[in-house]
Amino acid sequence: MLALTAFVVYRDYQSRPGLFETTSLKAVERGSDHITLEWNKVRNVEKYVLFYKQKGRQYKDWSRLALDNNEVTEEAAESTKKAKNKETVRVSADVEDLEEGTRYVFMVRPDSDERKGFLTGGKSFETRRTQKVKARDEIMKLSCSKPFKLSAKAETPVQIESEDPEIAEIDKDTGKVVIKRGGSVNLKLTAVEDKNYVSASKKVKLRIIESTPVNSGGAKAYTIYHVNSENCEVVKSISGAGSAVVPQSFGYTGDKYIVAYGMSGSQRIVTFDVKGDGKSVSVPGVALGHPNGFCYSDSTGLCYCVKGWSGRCVTYNPESGNYGVITLPVGCSGIAYDRKDNKFYTSSRTSMVSFSGDGNFSRVLSTGVVSHYGHTYTQDCGGHAGIMMRCLSGSNKHGINYVDLYDMRHGKYLGSISCDLSEVESAVCDKDGYMLLLCNTSDGVDYIWKTDINIEDIGEGLGE
Repeated sequence: MLALTAFVVYRDYQSRPGLFETTSLKAVERGSDHITLEWNKVRNVEKYVLFYKQKGRQYKDWSRLALDNNEVTEEAAESTKKAKNKETVRVSADVEDLEEGTRYVFMVRPDSDERKGFLTGGKSFETRRTQKVKARDEIMKLSCSKPFKLSAKAETPVQIESEDPEIAEIDKDTGKVVIKRGGSVNLKLTAVEDKNYVSASKKVKLRIIESTPVNSGGAKAYTIYHVNSENCEVVKSISGAGSAVVPQSFGYTGDKYIVAYGMSGSQRIVTFDVKGDGKSVSVPGVALGHPNGFCYSDSTGLCYCVKGWSGRCVTYNPESGNYGVITLPVGCSGIAYDRKDNKFYTSSRTSMVSFSGDGNFSRVLSTGVVSHYGHTYTQDCGGHAGIMMRCLSGSNKHGINYVDLYDMRHGKYLGSISCDLSEVESAVCDKDGYMLLLCNTSDGVDYIWKTDINIEDIGEGLGE
């Protein structure tokens, strides 16, 4: 009788799965839509049945996943709970199609061919959340730009890596981008994973224009970049009103372009909506003369218009339609408002001057002259982020034109942009800092072009 009992116990031992250690159930990898589980292998098992549900859901909501031995991954792992150097086979299985940022309860039942094993107690693990790295797709700097901190936001800390350290490298101590030379390079931004979020990445293209700044007094012009219809886009087609059909200069309010039209005869101020086809026309209440220079000021809410080489300046209020006249302390051919630095600039063949942004035009800074070969006509100027954009055309006004870039903060000439877009009359920057050019084609339809030059990036790269 005793021998028979022993035989029955032996057979029961062989057919029953071994004991599943609930403490061995671990989540070794957690994504936003899956969790990879591991546990110690149990003897005498043909399949594992995995039960799971969202924590807090009812019993009927359990999902079931049956895993044959050939559907799970087995690997040896050093056991820290048992004797040192003793290896335990670990079993790994992926649970997929889960909801992100959600806690799930898991239980495992090891089964043999002959019978079901014991269901473990529940253990809960949470999926991570997704995230995005928020940063601009493209940044522009000059080769002379100072090291800068790349602006990027994510739910976790962001690491930056340069794909070509010979063009730009990352300072290990400060995390700043250090420019080495001109060219283009991708900067890889990686938001690191943590217990709550999965990793995310983004690439930012850094474009670097080769430039060697020089003191602007008597400096000789040199070209650092070229724009044409291949790297620019038309953002607005414009036309005049009445007999005023030649656009001379323009200002920018953020949602409107305000264009000064006229020669020696009929003159108009025409306002175009940045988006849509809205257009309004104002007949000047005072003579503009040849409206060579024009700008709109955020600080005063007024437009300012000057004719070539004159200290007389006409003001225009686009809200009320009223006109007035003030006198500037210098003669000029162009006038600009820098909304980033809250300053006014004036330009001519002989000087570039900056004023405070309050509209009183008290002199703040004067810089020198850049010498251009051959005959050039001084057109309007623009200003943004400490940079003056002085527009010039050659003897063939509808040939190659130029935009000189002046660092008004430091009195440096940065180089010129050559333009093959017909006659460049005026320049401003849009809300994202990109240079816009008003170009006169003399065919009845003229254009405002958006260039790929980001003046705000360039200005910020030069420091205060």
